[in-house]
Amino acid sequence: MKSDSWLQDKYVKNWFEQIGSERTKTNYKREFPKFLEWIKQTPSEIIESRLQHLTTTNIAKRQFWEQQLIKYMHFLEGKGLRSDTIKGYLRSVQSFFSHNGCKFLFARGQLKPEPTEKEKTERKWVATNEEIRKVYRYAKTPRDRSLILIMYQSGFLPADIENMKIENFSFYDKDGKWQIPETEHYYHYQRREKTNEYQCTMISYEAIADIKMMLSERGFPQKGRLFVSFRDKPLDAREINLAIKSIVERAFPHKIKQWKTKNLRDSYDSALLAGQIPQEHKRLMMGHKRRGSESRYGTPESLEPAIREAYKTVWRFLAVNGFGTPSHKVDLLEKEFREKYSELGELVGELRSEIKTLEEEREKDRDEMMALLYKLQKSKK
Repeated sequence: MKSDSWLQDKYVKNWFEQIGSERTKTNYKREFPKFLEWIKQTPSEIIESRLQHLTTTNIAKRQFWEQQLIKYMHFLEGKGLRSDTIKGYLRSVQSFFSHNGCKFLFARGQLKPEPTEKEKTERKWVATNEEIRKVYRYAKTPRDRSLILIMYQSGFLPADIENMKIENFSFYDKDGKWQIPETEHYYHYQRREKTNEYQCTMISYEAIADIKMMLSERGFPQKGRLFVSFRDKPLDAREINLAIKSIVERAFPHKIKQWKTKNLRDSYDSALLAGQIPQEHKRLMMGHKRRGSESRYGTPESLEPAIREAYKTVWRFLAVNGFGTPSHKVDLLEKEFREKYSELGELVGELRSEIKTLEEEREKDRDEMMALLYKLQKSKK
């Protein structure tokens, strides 16, 4: 279909009306047209055909669209696309059918893309705590250090971080003064952009220290996006990925091709496993869907004590900077130096102004004295 006319189709409108996540809609708008181009039918024609096939007792006809999706998968494999990319394209098609009451039925493993030869040989890089420490040391700004810590120590993805707003955190008291102790982890929960499930976790006191430093450089704003660019524009997920990747490239230039920023969440998951966190708590801290009766008990607010205790257990596997460690003290000393240097500059400026005024007054007095002497000498003659 040409242009974006497919978006006006009644079945597409019905589909998108049921999807709450704007990011998901954006992904589907990018991926679904590829299927329409391949199948050469309109969304309405596809759904009407599916409904017609579901009324027959002929098994081959009933499974017509399942077979079409399998053929589409093989078509994408022939393009040399990665298996994860293909899954994204297939997911958009499955979502379209499901939200229009025509859900697919596949046997286990029937819709599993074949990995490329490169995927078969490459290894997934899940950074260790030591590697994260090195990446952290290469981060030059409090903003970038905060991003690394929130992804690694709290398990948030860039898509979740881009939506964080200052007013959703209790950074300030009613008078607008900073109130979070730098020696305490901060409990935070929010719905994940990908699944709309609550993720209940902690923002470490290491991250809080860097966030405070970052906000102080911006004059402690009371509202707006937590993370912004150097031009004060909100950072989106892509910009966050690029910022972290540039840091990793400096720290590990020989491994940069293996890097994926989202794998920081895997590093967080590994720490939860190492800390032997109970599975129910782990699901909450990762933002996974709770199972069975678990979902009926507890609100995000009431879960804080359990999450706080679990985080204490796992903290030894997540600590990176360490409040009070030399690297943190260097940051504080640099900040203090900049402030003192600024004060000294202002004082020097004031002194120079006063000296200039005194010199002007002295010059004026000298001129007056010379004029007076001239008059005295003239009167004697």
